[in-house]
Amino acid sequence: MPIFCQSTAALRCFAFALLLVAPLGCSAQAAQTAAQTTDQFFDSAGVKIRYVVAGTGEPVVLIHPFAASIEIWDPVIQNLSQNYRVIAMDCRGHGMSAKPHDPSQYGIEMVNDVIRLMDHLEIKQAAIVGYSMGGSIAMKMLTEHPARFRAAVIGGSLGFSREESEHDETPRLGPNLLSGMPLSEAMIASAPAGWPKPPQEQREMMKRMDAAQDPIALGAETVSHKGLWVDDAALKAIAVPALVIYGGNDRPAFFESAKSRFPNLQFKKIEGVGHGPAMQSPEFPKVIREFLDQQMSKPAGPGRAAR
Repeated sequence: MPIFCQSTAALRCFAFALLLVAPLGCSAQAAQTAAQTTDQFFDSAGVKIRYVVAGTGEPVVLIHPFAASIEIWDPVIQNLSQNYRVIAMDCRGHGMSAKPHDPSQYGIEMVNDVIRLMDHLEIKQAAIVGYSMGGSIAMKMLTEHPARFRAAVIGGSLGFSREESEHDETPRLGPNLLSGMPLSEAMIASAPAGWPKPPQEQREMMKRMDAAQDPIALGAETVSHKGLWVDDAALKAIAVPALVIYGGNDRPAFFESAKSRFPNLQFKKIEGVGHGPAMQSPEFPKVIREFLDQQMSKPAGPGRAAR
């Protein structure tokens, strides 16, 4: 059984959403990425999904964390688009994609959106990179559609699971969001016992991010993780070359245990950082590039398991 310490799936989403109140990356770099890309949209079984494409070469698909959007990937897009075709999307319920309020429109549909986007762009195989919620979606994709992926980088996650749901430390986050409570208020109201209360200045910063969020859509996503659950047997069966990146302060016992439980996966620790800051680390895009350069130079093929 997986080891659980201070953070479950919802709590990691909670922590990452708190991180979004701080500036993410350099504004000049974000402006440069925006200048190089054009917002595009496609219909994913009736749900409008926003995506951007940057660079040329082997395709790499990026899936963002909870309550985030394409823009969080700016440093990675700048790095990888030098010699990869990078496709970043706003997950349903996020950014400029459509925001259904029905929980049944999330779960496995978030996996289906990625496959439909690849089909829309006529991409047979790609590398996939996801972080936090996006990493959990990517991990589910490796168990459901392994032939579509040549390599995977999973950040801060080993996927959503039944065990994590049963040990959820923020059980009110989803229901509070579904009630229409703004994200900033829902995070404070749903915080685990003992979680430090944010000072007034941080509360004001949190409120400013509410305008870009649809709380009911975020709540629908939060309560739909059952459709994305993976278990140990499924993870042990993954043959696609996969690297798990995690912060050294992000559930260290959990990831140390995972190294022995899942010898088919590779692991890279970014020292001295937690769940959200690991993605902001300058080391993060460098580690992704090193792994992809190694794996994508190998011949493509369905179910390729060479490492």
